[in-house]
Amino acid sequence: MLKILAVCGNGQGSSVVLRLGLEPVLAELGLGDASVECTALGQAQGMMNFVDLIVVAAHLADMIEPPKDKPVVIVNNLIDKKEVKEKVVAALEKYYPNLLKK
Repeated sequence: MLKILAVCGNGQGSSVVLRLGLEPVLAELGLGDASVECTALGQAQGMMNFVDLIVVAAHLADMIEPPKDKPVVIVNNLIDKKEVKEKVVAALEKYYPNLLKK
């Protein structure tokens, strides 16, 4: 199962918006069983080793230090489903191509 970490400043606002935008995208991709965990910047660092993909708003991207092997999706517009889908698909194609159904 794919594990995704949605990161925001306080762990409740934009990360929940990200999760709500990610869930239908993941379902469309046939990854409805993926889990999306919401967290704050302060807690994100300790969680990054335990997820497959990190999704963060652009204004916070410089504030996280992901492990070298973890893909990070940087989203400019959290409510733009098209942007979220394009960036998540690009990351999955690059790092986890076997997950996507052709």
